[in-house]
Amino acid sequence: MAGEYADATDEYGNFPGLRDEVLTFEKMLPLGLPVLDLGCGGGRDSRLLADLGRQTVAADFGMSMLQCARSRSSSQARDLHFVRLDLLELPFPADRFGGVWASGSLLHLPSAAITRALSEIFRTLAPGGGVAAISMRAGAGEGWRVGGTLAGRRWFTLVDPGDFASQMKRVGFRRVRIRDTGRKDWFVAIGQK
Repeated sequence: MAGEYADATDEYGNFPGLRDEVLTFEKMLPLGLPVLDLGCGGGRDSRLLADLGRQTVAADFGMSMLQCARSRSSSQARDLHFVRLDLLELPFPADRFGGVWASGSLLHLPSAAITRALSEIFRTLAPGGGVAAISMRAGAGEGWRVGGTLAGRRWFTLVDPGDFASQMKRVGFRRVRIRDTGRKDWFVAIGQK
């Protein structure tokens, strides 16, 4: 269902404020270091980051999602690379990225795995300025749900924004702040290494 998902999520107009969130994130990043779009889906945000001149790694677990993201990118996008990975074991060295953008990806992990994913994100960020921006849905509970942008079942973990910020701090993030997106129940947690 990768193509269907990419079609449903490709236009920023369907997600008010999201494009501005990506632009704000990009302005926070140190110069000269690559950016990781963790859980890139159809590649919408990866393409924007690459268009802004950032060397960008578009990463997803689903091979079909990566193929879809690649097919939607321009052949001139020399600064856009694609990697299949597991959020819990990132195949990158420590201190590699100036930023990690994780838009709606960690919410598909069981709550017991989120700390490990945050630790991996933290490990791969450059010290002294690497920034992570992670969007999640506010609420409580986890489990399989039907509906949303795709037909069929997907796992969702809803979290309290304050608890999520505390979780980020426990793995080492500093200057953690929560920003409301204006989209129902969504927030972005931003932290620095």
